[in-house]
Amino acid sequence: MSAQVSNEKPTLNGVRIRARKRDAKAQAKYEPEDFIENVLQLTKDIEPSDYSKISNVLDTAGNTLDYRRYGDTFFELLVTGGLIAPGGIIEYDEEYGRLPFCLFELATVDDPLTGAKSWTNLIIKLTRRYKYLERIFSKTSEHVLENVHRYSEDDNRKLAAGVGVLISSGFLTMEPLRILQKEHLTKDGVALRFFTDLLRVYLKDTSVDQLRRALARARIDHLIDFFPPNKRDDDCFARHFEAEDMPELIELHAAARATAERGHFVYDLIDIISDKAARAGEGDEDAYKSTNVSLAKAAKTAMRANKWEEPQVVVLVWDAIMHATESALKPEQMEQLAFLQIKRHSPVLELLTSEPKSELALLKHVQAHAYKDPRLTKYFGRIVYELYSADVLSDSAIIFWASKGAAPEGKAEFLKQTQSLVRKLETMASDDEDDSDDEE
Repeated sequence: MSAQVSNEKPTLNGVRIRARKRDAKAQAKYEPEDFIENVLQLTKDIEPSDYSKISNVLDTAGNTLDYRRYGDTFFELLVTGGLIAPGGIIEYDEEYGRLPFCLFELATVDDPLTGAKSWTNLIIKLTRRYKYLERIFSKTSEHVLENVHRYSEDDNRKLAAGVGVLISSGFLTMEPLRILQKEHLTKDGVALRFFTDLLRVYLKDTSVDQLRRALARARIDHLIDFFPPNKRDDDCFARHFEAEDMPELIELHAAARATAERGHFVYDLIDIISDKAARAGEGDEDAYKSTNVSLAKAAKTAMRANKWEEPQVVVLVWDAIMHATESALKPEQMEQLAFLQIKRHSPVLELLTSEPKSELALLKHVQAHAYKDPRLTKYFGRIVYELYSADVLSDSAIIFWASKGAAPEGKAEFLKQTQSLVRKLETMASDDEDDSDDEE
């Protein structure tokens, strides 16, 4: 009888298998209350005004406390002094209470900005040591802002000051502010009050132009979206910021509206051109004449409705006409499409260049277009010639542009391309003057 073979695997009796550190961390219980208690315990004996000592203790504590795991809790603690519970209620530690150097404690109602700046310095020093906290704090700021309707009016003023300084210092972008456009924050005016206080702080150290760029990067297109739904009109916007003595915001809003109107107008023209082109056959001149009539009517209507001057409109019409070239994949296609569009729609451009400043505005705009689009750069001289031949640009406009009207961008290259044309026009102008003198 053969011996029975065992299928059991060998084991090491008396050996304890240790879990890897990362596995142990992943399996550890998430206890934000304990984290808060540890921070409070470490800093309980420090004076709230001793920012240097607070900064040093927080810097060292990162070696033992898990800042990475509890980063969101840490930011809530540094802002509110406690933990933001579901529903936006702030819960404080039963033994230690509110963190004495949180934003809501350091900033005062009478002067929130001074305390907010000291608090911001703590945040920036801390994140220099622990870079990953920047991303965590930025993300958590959305959660903090989403609950502004739960905080007191005084705490919201302090929070607006703190966030405003963080943004103006470059620590935060304005992107978290988009959370304030949620209906539950705008309907009662809480978002508007907060946003107004924040902008006042932000504009103390930055310009309106910097604000405009910051809003654009954050994709905040309409400031009026922070207003209650029943007050989203230009009159309410103007009255609010007049009362707040912030006229620069009214100007910014008006400029944004004007930019939006110009964009809508260009796309309306593009639709006219595209629609007519889709219906027209190759060489259908009547169809293109009809398109030009429609473009001219649209331009005149927009001028009356928006009180635009001719120089403002002609450059927008140019943008719409040249939109077709964006589909060009090869340089030769770009050349063909560009000159085809100029040929087809030059009558509209001629109609909208009835005065010298309109011609100069168009010529400068064409220069900027050719400078920004490398595919058009080498054709600038020919474009100017085609516009001159179509009687869109006069000889005097081209000569003035070449002598003193050209913009610095690409000036040398573009003057070189138009040199022969300008010389020819100057000679013609000189001959005309001689003929006039002879007649006298």
